[in-house]
Parts: sequence; C-alpha cells; structure tokens
Amino acid sequence: MPKSDRIGQTFGKLTVIADHGGAQLHCRCECGREGIYSRAITKPSYRGPKACPWCLGSPCEECDTIIPNKGRMPAKTCSEACRVARANRRERERYERIKDTEHFRATRAAYLERLASLMDAYPELAESIREDHRRAVRAWRERQMSDSVLRACYLEAHRQREAKRLEHIRSDPEAYTEHLRRQREWYHSLSDADYHRIFVEGREERALRKNRRE
Repeated sequence: MPKSDRIGQTFGKLTVIADHGGAQLHCRCECGREGIYSRAITKPSYRGPKACPWCLGSPCEECDTIIPNKGRMPAKTCSEACRVARANRRERERYERIKDTEHFRATRAAYLERLASLMDAYPELAESIREDHRRAVRAWRERQMSDSVLRACYLEAHRQREAKRLEHIRSDPEAYTEHLRRQREWYHSLSDADYHRIFVEGREERALRKNRRE
C-alpha cells in the first residue's frame, strides 16, 4: 500500500515540507530550522522528539548559547573554552566552600609540610617548583596587564586580603616575628629578574596609577 503524502501535516513542532515516500521526511521546525526526520514521527505510538535539536537543546552554563540536543546526556558547555571556564568556576566554588573547614586546613598543612621536606632534600625539585611558580605568576600578570578591569579588581581584592591578614598577624607578637623572618627569607631568595619585576616595575606601575588618579 502506498504511503500517505504527509506534506503540510504537523507533528509536534515539525511541519512536513517535502515527502518523497521514503523512510524520512523533510520538516521545518517552528523556529524555522529545517531537517530530515524519521517517518515514524507520524505514528500515534511515536514517543521520540518532535522538535529540532535546538528547540530541545539547553543553554551553555557559561555563555547561554543553545546547545543542540543530540539524543544523549545534555552537554553543559558549548565549546572547549566554556568547558575550561566552567571547570575553573566550579573549582573556585568548591574551594570557597571548603577553605575554612578544619579538614581542609589540616590536609593543606600536611601537604605543605611534605612538600617543604622534599624541596629541602632535592634541590633540583625545589628549583623546578619555583620555576613553575614563576612561570604561572608571569602568565597571570600578563593576563591582568592586558585587561584593565581584571587588573583593578585584582588589586582591590588583594589590598583587602592583605589588610585583613596583616591585622591578624600583628595581633600576635610571635606570629608577627615569624612573618618578618619569612619575608626577609623570601626577599633574599629573589633572583635579579624577580627583584626588578616586583620592586622596580611595580614601583613604576604604582606611580603611573597615582598620576592617572590625580
């Protein structure tokens, strides 16, 4: 028995615009997108999607771009850049939840103690870790310097954190003495390049910001 011509018929959000009698129909969704769909959408027993992948899709958690539904677990992000941004955001949120817990503090203290012991025992490892840290700091600084809004937000947050931290340290004479000792140790460990970046370039940058404000 020949198949019925379904042109003009609507199933869910899909309207048939071409029917060549085969197993598939050319349909247009209410949103205007066209596509090929199984003829099974015409059957009363059909329980599958009756709209285009975009109408059935979900927004990206980072940029709200609609991610087409592909018939499996919906994706959370639309691109690799958004995937990385989402992972970073979720990790920051997790850190904010646990950073003040006793378990996290104890775990971090134990880790830092083990790391310090390893660095004392293996100078090459210590230098490798310091170089990785310098590289990360340089990359972060370059990112800040290329974005004035990000730089301003960072500096303000840093000032607030430092003011709060120093207030807490100065309230304990022993802690303050230890803080000064560590600061001197850090200062004497700086390379010429790091000294120039922190104290020379930093001073020039502060002077420039002051002139702009005035």
